Amino acid sequence: MKIPDRHALRYRSSAIFFLLFSLGVHAARADVATEGHAVTVSGRIGWEEYEKLSAILATKEISKVVFKNSGGGSLSWGLRIGKILAEKDLTTVAEGICASACAIAFMGGAVREFSSEQPDSALMFHPGFEPARQLPALETKAILLEWLEARTGQPAPADFSTAMDKITKRKGGVYFLAPSHGLALKKGVSVYFCEGSEDNLSQCAGQAAASAQQMRIVSPGQSR
Repeated sequence: MKIPDRHALRYRSSAIFFLLFSLGVHAARADVATEGHAVTVSGRIGWEEYEKLSAILATKEISKVVFKNSGGGSLSWGLRIGKILAEKDLTTVAEGICASACAIAFMGGAVREFSSEQPDSALMFHPGFEPARQLPALETKAILLEWLEARTGQPAPADFSTAMDKITKRKGGVYFLAPSHGLALKKGVSVYFCEGSEDNLSQCAGQAAASAQQMRIVSPGQSR
């Protein structure tokens, strides 16, 4: 799979570079911990997490990075993390919620999978947000779609792209649920388009024909 170099995905302006790409600006700081050949990253994604993870990857033999319960963080640093993971050909795992900047970083895995330890795992993608505003900065949509195409080897479906334009609040996004997720089992649908005004995920528009595996968000045969 083609990996864009560090200059291929250019930011549209210096302001976009620092846009927050998150469910909440005040998400908890991340914890980066190693165990054997695995690293677990939980909490907010930012420059500190990039620095810690980069140092670990430079000095230890790591084969897997687990993203655990992260509501997001910075688009730019999530993308940088994704790129260094792509260069290392590592496996990435989404355990619990991995949203926004976390999902961007997750896509850097050569093999991408949902955790078998947490049945209700999910990924969420949405455009970046300016720090002081609730509305998304739609300029970041192109960055997101370009990165997804580079990692999946195919353009994002038109309805996925359209869903990005309909997001009204930070909690809005496209959710990909693990097949073992309670809502996916109950409704038989694992992809939801949320504009952000819904009270809960079950009220979002389900996409019955789509799945994380079908869109290559997770690797074939790895959507357990």
